[in-house]
Amino acid sequence: MLDETVLSNFVAIYNTHHKVGTMRGRYLLAASFLALILLTQLSSVKIPNAAAAPTLTLDSSDYTPFDRMIITLTDSNFNTDSDAIDTVQVTVAGAASTEKISLQETGANTGIFRGDIKLSPDLSRFPGDMQVRRDDGITVSFRVDADNIITESVFIVYHEGVASFDKSSYQITDEARVRVTDRDANINPDTFDIVHVKIWSSTDTNGLTLKLRETDKSNGIFEEHLLFTLKDISSGNRLKVSDGDVISVRYTDNTLPQPAKLGADGILTLDVKGVVGTSIFGKQIPPTQRAPASEPVLLNSFGESVMQVFTGEQLLIQSEVANKQDKKQPFTYIVQVKDSSGITVSLSWVISELPASDSLNVAQSWLPTLAGQYTVEIFVWESLQNPTALSPSRVKNVQVFQ
Repeated sequence: MLDETVLSNFVAIYNTHHKVGTMRGRYLLAASFLALILLTQLSSVKIPNAAAAPTLTLDSSDYTPFDRMIITLTDSNFNTDSDAIDTVQVTVAGAASTEKISLQETGANTGIFRGDIKLSPDLSRFPGDMQVRRDDGITVSFRVDADNIITESVFIVYHEGVASFDKSSYQITDEARVRVTDRDANINPDTFDIVHVKIWSSTDTNGLTLKLRETDKSNGIFEEHLLFTLKDISSGNRLKVSDGDVISVRYTDNTLPQPAKLGADGILTLDVKGVVGTSIFGKQIPPTQRAPASEPVLLNSFGESVMQVFTGEQLLIQSEVANKQDKKQPFTYIVQVKDSSGITVSLSWVISELPASDSLNVAQSWLPTLAGQYTVEIFVWESLQNPTALSPSRVKNVQVFQ
């Protein structure tokens, strides 16, 4: 379309000069006419937008030595045939080698090119395209033209595994889901990998070994279902439990991140870590509420309550320990006496077992020999070998007279 300003200027020039027979007038008239034609033609021309800058991206911010790396290049300049699938080539450089990888256009005329390279810590043991090890760096590069190269770099790392249950507590009819998350255990991104875990309960400390299967071919998440039994022995994927049990899963991780050192094979780490997850079966009784002890009382040798304590008199320090569970509970009742300087002057204990939902009066003796201020502390543990507290600690201050 004609620009109105240009057209009005042309009319004004024409009205001024068309009657003037001078050469200057004729030239002005002709130049204005030509300008009008040129502007009219240019107004119909659409100037395309400048092509977007090429980009090179990877599908992860880091990789394990077993991963498959997916590379994406976006560059419309290399979409040379709008009716065909074009191909470009990128360079992947690692510590041990450099590889040329072809990327194919994702569709005709998209200008988006994608390809992958399979990593391996040892090409003789784990099939792949490039050997890498933990702590290596990888750089992917693409030459845009004679003067410009774009790059993207990442590191090869290990991750610490996580073991867990899908719920914080279970009942006998429940089916637990045991899970391990460890990207490093995805040793073949083309298959469903397997890991093994140890499962046990407070009732069956030997437990069983469970095989967990990867939920997808390359996600590093492994799961299996676990059932419970109150009477039968543990076998298969069925664990023997009692009400109030802590159930545990342990996964041994031998591909740890720094500072763990790599072994001679350059794949496994010299250090290993047992990663543990826990849940509860039955009543959700906190550990320190399973067998709580009452506040201690002081008794004489006849079992009578003592109001004042004197040196040389035998005392019994007694608490009632109650089992809040529907199962028997072994325990150790510990009595510690400290003087005013915080020095332990007496330490004794008794080992016993509480019937299910029952209680016992438990006592230990103390013979004070010096007058002064003393602190009596009471502890209830599973055992001396397993110092899990079954009760909050109890404290009583005692004045001993001469």
